[in-house]
Amino acid sequence: MDENDKKILTELISNSRIPISKISSKTGIPDSTVSNRIKKLENNNIIEQYTTIINPEAIGIKVIAMIIIQTETEKHENVEIELPKLDKVSQVYSISGEYDILIKVWAHTLEELNDIVNSEIRTIDGIEELRELIVMEKLKEEPLKVDLDG
Repeated sequence: MDENDKKILTELISNSRIPISKISSKTGIPDSTVSNRIKKLENNNIIEQYTTIINPEAIGIKVIAMIIIQTETEKHENVEIELPKLDKVSQVYSISGEYDILIKVWAHTLEELNDIVNSEIRTIDGIEELRELIVMEKLKEEPLKVDLDG
């Protein structure tokens, strides 16, 4: 990745819907070169996806929970396969320490969260124990800011 790629990525990070012509005018890189470089960045999995970030509260989602999960050793892989399939689970991480997996769950109400935990998560074969951490206040949540020079 060279300086031109970094310039293009900087523009896309700030606005993923920016037209190629605007990237070109802001960076001084010709349109066709910008287009080709974006395709190359996509093909090399440097750019994984373009997305829209939705305000959860605006659509009625009021409860966020982080759940740490301890798995049965011999069934750990099954848990890793099944958790990402759940619609209300947005993030799944394998972690070190006393617990094995950390997930982020979204719900409209505490009752819905309770239902998700008991009817969907706890029913996965291999979950030994879990602890729910309810988010009381969101202090910061934003996309990763990448230092392309570092």
